[in-house]
Order: sequence, then structure tokens, then C-alpha cells
Amino acid sequence: MTTMEQPGMAEQLERVHVGQPVHFELVEFLEDEAHALDENDLFGWLALMAPDVQYQMPVRTTRDRIDGSEFSGGMYLFDEDITTLGIKVTRLAATQSAWAEKPPSRTRRFVTNIRVFRRPGEMEEYRVTSSLLLTRNRYQESLLEFLSATRDDMIRRTEEGFRIAARTIYADQATIGTQNLAIFL
Repeated sequence: MTTMEQPGMAEQLERVHVGQPVHFELVEFLEDEAHALDENDLFGWLALMAPDVQYQMPVRTTRDRIDGSEFSGGMYLFDEDITTLGIKVTRLAATQSAWAEKPPSRTRRFVTNIRVFRRPGEMEEYRVTSSLLLTRNRYQESLLEFLSATRDDMIRRTEEGFRIAARTIYADQATIGTQNLAIFL
């Protein structure tokens, strides 16, 4: 067992090692999720969310280590549930009013350093941490935008397959170097 810290709580979690079948399944799930986003299959991506999903990206500030977490506990770049994610997906994928993504960005998500931990309890849930590198290109520009982050996910096995029940995205930059955040991470 290992203890993983989250703001305000510690959980006793069992490590799921590389080579165990469920680790492979979760890596494949994250690869399929990244592919759906990179192919602009936003409704397919939304279907991977649990009905009670919490999708957050806290604002990062620059602080000394002794001053506590660099991440805000009350300000977010994303603070979504299934309803607001559904509204954003519909606006981006099915309307002409999402100017920030018309035409859509060309993106590639590289998901690496995947660590899996089994949560105790009746439900089959896993805490999955991963590193994300997003490349993004717009219009006819020759330059790529980059966004690097750590993701902390709670992934639940359901009758329909794995679903993301929670995602917290911790950006490596205090100032995001993209034109906008009208994309999902």
C-alpha cells in the first residue's frame, strides 16, 4: 500500500504495476481518449465521462515551497461537471458560434508516465496519474503551441467500460502559452 496526498486528504491505495492486465486496460483507455480528442470526436470523448464527473484545472501561481501549494483551491481555468462539459462539447462540435475553434485546432496529445492505483471500496475505481504534452497548431501558422501538465484522474469501471469520474489538470506553466483554452485536456 502507498499513501498519495491530495489537498486535505490522504488515501490508502494499492499500486497496480505495469504488466498487470488492468494497467494495460487503463493505458489503452487513456490512449483511446486522447485519440478521440485529437480526431475532434468530442461527443465520443464526452461519452467517456461518468455522470458525476468533476473536471478541473486549478490556476497555478509561483510561490516558495514553504508557502504551500502553487495551485489555487478556489480559482480554476476549468471547473466543469457533465452538464457544462456537454454544453461546451455541443457548442464546439454542433454550432457555428464557437469562434475560438473555427476551424478546429490541430492537436496531438502525448500521454505518458501513467501510474495506476486501486482505490479500496465496493466500486472498481482507480486513481491514475499521467503526464500530458499537448501540441496545437492553428490556421496556416508554422509554429506549434505546447502545453505540458500532470493529470490526476479517478477512473471507474462501469457496465459500459471505463469512465472518468474526476480529472484534475495541473499545468506546468503559471501563464498558459496558448491562444485560448477552448480545447479539452
